[in-house]
Amino acid sequence: MQQAAGTIPGHAGALPEEYEAAAAPTRHPRVLIAMSGGVDSSVTAQLLLDAGYGCVGVTMRLYDAETSGRDPARACGNLADIEDARAVANRLGIPFEVLDCRAAFERDVIEAFTRAYELGTTPNPCTICNQRIKFGALLDLARKRGCDYLATGHYARVMRSANGAYALAKAVDASKDQSYFLYGLTQAELAHVLFPLGGLTKEGDVRRIAREHEFETASKRDSQGICFVPDNDFATFIERRRGCTLPEGDIVGTSGTVLGRHHGAIRYTVGQRKGLGVAAAHPLYVTSIDAQANTVTLGSEADLLAPALIADSWIWSAPAHAMKERLDAAAEGRAPFRATARIRYHQADQAVTARRATESECAGAPVAVTGEALRIDFDTPQRAIAPGQAVVLYDGDVVLGGGRILCAAPAA
Repeated sequence: MQQAAGTIPGHAGALPEEYEAAAAPTRHPRVLIAMSGGVDSSVTAQLLLDAGYGCVGVTMRLYDAETSGRDPARACGNLADIEDARAVANRLGIPFEVLDCRAAFERDVIEAFTRAYELGTTPNPCTICNQRIKFGALLDLARKRGCDYLATGHYARVMRSANGAYALAKAVDASKDQSYFLYGLTQAELAHVLFPLGGLTKEGDVRRIAREHEFETASKRDSQGICFVPDNDFATFIERRRGCTLPEGDIVGTSGTVLGRHHGAIRYTVGQRKGLGVAAAHPLYVTSIDAQANTVTLGSEADLLAPALIADSWIWSAPAHAMKERLDAAAEGRAPFRATARIRYHQADQAVTARRATESECAGAPVAVTGEALRIDFDTPQRAIAPGQAVVLYDGDVVLGGGRILCAAPAA
């Protein structure tokens, strides 16, 4: 099957020479469009319809906002958004349905998020949702509905090389680029995914197109924060979910001296400075959280810097065999695995060297290692490396893959 491109935006921009937009298909395929009720997915549907695709709209119902404690009007997948999406689909004259993903979202995203915090890590639920729900359940539905592709309003691009390999690439609009959250898309999935907005800008193109077509979503604000957590108050959300208050514990210095008491270790984040509840003559920052000991460690800003990290649960967007060859070459001393990396959304790319981690290097991880673990050495030490967050490797604009940060690591 050919990647549909060339008749829709989202496939242009500076990329390595071997990548280019694939030829347009000889027929107009069917595409399932994930419609959130926002401006991005509305314009996505319009662009694909204009390009001659057979379009089917779907909105996911992820959870009951009322039971989570979040304002129903601001929750992802809320009933008002579902009706907004339905209205756009009706206006475009395309079939529309609502997919009930509440059970899977509860199991794979909300409970996983809660458990990760309880283990002392800082999870990234958006990457899990993309892997398990948006590009899991929706791709399954696309196949059941006889659709060739799944399209979303993400700001990223899918390209194809001369040898037939697919590439997930950064969006043209750097301020909206979401490739960091999409590293879990493998070659098999990229072959069936369309991102029509990848070559557009949000304000200059997408909102303009929405206004031209008189979509009511044209001025709708973007969603912010974790969709199921009221006011981004993770600790209160978890207390409510578990039905008990978080246990108190010690706040300690890097030497082990007790500096104060906390009311729940998960209320803190690595790199945090404000709201520590400890008086000191110089600025202090959270440098680590030990869920097992129920302690929060504070140190200086210099204590936040680390030259490397260990990450597991690797998923390769680039062809996995090619990444294995590069890791093999690094292990055998034939060629270093050079790339750039991001350890948080919108971070500037950082030059790194990657290799397989040793068993001893993984020993300091706060959670059990899953799958292959890599060591990522930064050319410039990084601040506030947070276990549980994602690290994503790039080759220029192309995403190579990503993994879960286990821990910061000292110099080799």
